[in-house]
Amino acid sequence: MQIIPAIDIKNGKCVRLFQGDYDKETIYSSNPIEIALKWKNQGAKMIHIVDLDGAKSGKPENIQIIQEIIKETKIPIQVGGGIRNLVSIYRYIEADIFKIILGTIALENKKFLETVINKFKSKMIVSLDSKNGILMKKGWLRKSSWNLIPTIKQLEEVGVNTIIYTDTTVDGTLTQPNYNVIENIRKNTKLKLIIAGGISSIEQIEKLKKMKVDGVIIGKALYEGKINLKEVIKYVG
Repeated sequence: MQIIPAIDIKNGKCVRLFQGDYDKETIYSSNPIEIALKWKNQGAKMIHIVDLDGAKSGKPENIQIIQEIIKETKIPIQVGGGIRNLVSIYRYIEADIFKIILGTIALENKKFLETVINKFKSKMIVSLDSKNGILMKKGWLRKSSWNLIPTIKQLEEVGVNTIIYTDTTVDGTLTQPNYNVIENIRKNTKLKLIIAGGISSIEQIEKLKKMKVDGVIIGKALYEGKINLKEVIKYVG
């Protein structure tokens, strides 16, 4: 299992949102590059970055900061937020991004998804952000009409090989992941599965490992000191 620390960037700062609410943010640092170096020094082999401004506007807004993080850390970066056309994808590929995360566009435009999977399959991840079983879009700001499991099956048919699942109702709450939904996902697909949202203890991570989850993204629990990154990386082996 891979442990992936998260950095959410909004207005150039490192923040965390409560349940994806842009009006409920906590600023943890004015320098995301320093935070990225901190996670690297604690053993991170990959960092998960979300451009929150981009998720809202529909285009990358913090690419310069992300480029600096790549330059300074020299470890793989996966990035999402506002990546909704080929121009944005090429910009990130030119910036040496390791993995590119698609959200809204992957669900709204099957033809586009097929095109990018054919071109960049090894680089693409699709993020599925769910609220009460319904997938969210536009930076979690709007409900869609798509249900989780049927959508996953469609993604599998297109050729997607990795998904990130986030339950938006627990994201940023330091409670626990939605194990029932995760178990249902694992039963219905062989896609690589990365989990985000609500993770607050090593015991929860161990449970996810037993559920054959391939990776976990940890955010607020690291910033609040609930989980020590170096310890959890060593713990899961």
